[in-house]
Amino acid sequence: MSNSQQKQAPKVLSSNVNLAMREMIRISEKLVHLAEDETNALVRGDIMYFAMAQKNKEKLTSQYKNASEEFQTRIDDFKAADTLLINKLDSLQNEIRQKTECNNRMIDQIKKKSLANTKETLFTAQDLGQRLTVQDNNNASERQRV
Repeated sequence: MSNSQQKQAPKVLSSNVNLAMREMIRISEKLVHLAEDETNALVRGDIMYFAMAQKNKEKLTSQYKNASEEFQTRIDDFKAADTLLINKLDSLQNEIRQKTECNNRMIDQIKKKSLANTKETLFTAQDLGQRLTVQDNNNASERQRV
């Protein structure tokens, strides 16, 4: 199959450079808001809300990925975009990165705390199990003496 016969990915962004930049900004702003919602859910300990938000995140990150790939193929066109739009998009990209890193750190802390709690619970259960075994053995020895 030749290159011209291969299916090309559908265009996500407008052919107008400044409109395309606004679309990238809109998608990026949605990602920032989603990251903020995730942060709030993590701080509140609302893991259910956090988990439900992942569906929206999957859809939005897929849209962002497609737009970013198209953006990269048209990078030379975007050099002519309005400087304010370029700066806004750059700022949003940094904000997304920072919020994502922060959320990932919180998730790691939650995992570590959960792991520590699980280990402590297992050790406590093991200790109680050993005590009951010793007590049962002692009671059995006393019954045999009688």
